Amino acid sequence: MKNNKGITLIIVIMTVILLAILAGLALKNGMDTFESSKVVKFESYMKVIQKEVDIILEEGTDYMNLGQALTSEHKQKLQAILSNEFVETNSVEEPKLRYFSSSDIENVFNIKDVEDEIVVNFANREVISLNGVEKNGVMHYVEYGLH
Repeated sequence: MKNNKGITLIIVIMTVILLAILAGLALKNGMDTFESSKVVKFESYMKVIQKEVDIILEEGTDYMNLGQALTSEHKQKLQAILSNEFVETNSVEEPKLRYFSSSDIENVFNIKDVEDEIVVNFANREVISLNGVEKNGVMHYVEYGLH
């Protein structure tokens, strides 16, 4: 007569495989959520900066005292971005371009915890990220290209 009181090796293996599949699904969903949160954060601070740029121009503030002039390094990064179909700025030599570092973003626009560099084209009110955010395998450098 057989003793059927123990757990068989096959049941243990099937349980481990099932747990591995469930852990993989949970990890993938967690990563998707993390990527989505980066996009939402990017959209949020870009919208706030856009509204602040609008206010600066409407109030007649001298924007040439804000941020910094573009260096050759900034111009190289921006030139690579200008080929993006969603960017309206045409040239890195436009006179109304200003660069804002993370600390400038905090000081000028009152937004904390933004680890990005942006260029604002005060001629057409465009805000361009030099770092961008990836969504669905495509890099986006402006807020309105994400929709």
